[in-house]
Amino acid sequence: MDVRKQLNLDLLEVRRCFPKLRFFTKGGDHFLKGDLDICDIVGEYWDTFEIGITIPKNYPNGVPLVFEISRKIPREDKRHISKEGVCCVDIDHELLYLARRGLKLVNFIRDKVYPYFANQLYYMKNGCFAKGEFKHRLDGILQFYDERLNISDTEVAIRFLERLVINKLPGRNDPCLCNSGKKYKYCHETSMAFLKSIGTDKVKSDLAQFKEIISN
Repeated sequence: MDVRKQLNLDLLEVRRCFPKLRFFTKGGDHFLKGDLDICDIVGEYWDTFEIGITIPKNYPNGVPLVFEISRKIPREDKRHISKEGVCCVDIDHELLYLARRGLKLVNFIRDKVYPYFANQLYYMKNGCFAKGEFKHRLDGILQFYDERLNISDTEVAIRFLERLVINKLPGRNDPCLCNSGKKYKYCHETSMAFLKSIGTDKVKSDLAQFKEIISN
């Protein structure tokens, strides 16, 4: 389907599910802006945030940026928001993975944006996030590698990433690079397939940061 036609259909679905978000175009850029009402699981109204969502030019294969305009959330790392109001609705790796497969706007708002703001309200009430804390910046990447990819050793991560960059990962029946003694297909093949799918730029960025840890 034509990208423009697909975007128009997706915007209609956003309007149906989130009627207070309106579509705007300015200087060739597309974005959504408006109020997002947050309710609990039984439908009781909690609060409203004014937000903006940029629609990437390569939609649906780019990652939208989400802004909190109402300034109800303190601009602090621990709240997963930048000083400019850009919201960290998930770690970049997961968002890139979704975008490479086609990130539909209504699903992005429902599965990433809405839970982010609901969790912020939970934090305002309880002083913590509902599902625990995810670390920030480099610490967040290390946590992601540990919990999502089962790679907790930085030197092992470097070994994998260096081979991934030059496309020389083990064969499925070869020993895994982590020295577990298992065949690659039973160990880290799935983890490497995930990283391969998010693009070389992110892999190279992770590799550079991990090498900096070792050098220090």
